[in-house]
Amino acid sequence: MRGLFATLIVAVLFIAVALLAAAFGAVGVALVGLLLRRWFDLTQWQGSLIALAVASGLTLVIYKLSHAPVQSTAWEDDWEDDEEDAEDEPEVVEPPIVPWRRSRPTPGELPSEKASNAGSKSTRSSRTRK
Repeated sequence: MRGLFATLIVAVLFIAVALLAAAFGAVGVALVGLLLRRWFDLTQWQGSLIALAVASGLTLVIYKLSHAPVQSTAWEDDWEDDEEDAEDEPEVVEPPIVPWRRSRPTPGELPSEKASNAGSKSTRSSRTRK
């Protein structure tokens, strides 16, 4: 129950502040309209309407500028991409395959295995039969 009352009090405070700001804004627009009436050949209504339009336009411009996405420069993008690539995947350098290795009859056999198999007659005879 305390949470409900606390929430209601906070909501009433926000509404009171919003109404106070709106009242100051309306009085400000009316005073600017009065100032425009004195400077130019306008009525109070016309001056206030012009002041309200200018205030609305300025509010829209400030809103658009504050919510515009921030575009980073080209060199910042490059640095970020390089840092991400360097952290994510370490570079693995594979040696090139030389032409004589491609034509080997046993491409995956290591020299130590070949030397140990060369002494057995069954392997030697099976190779000569093929």
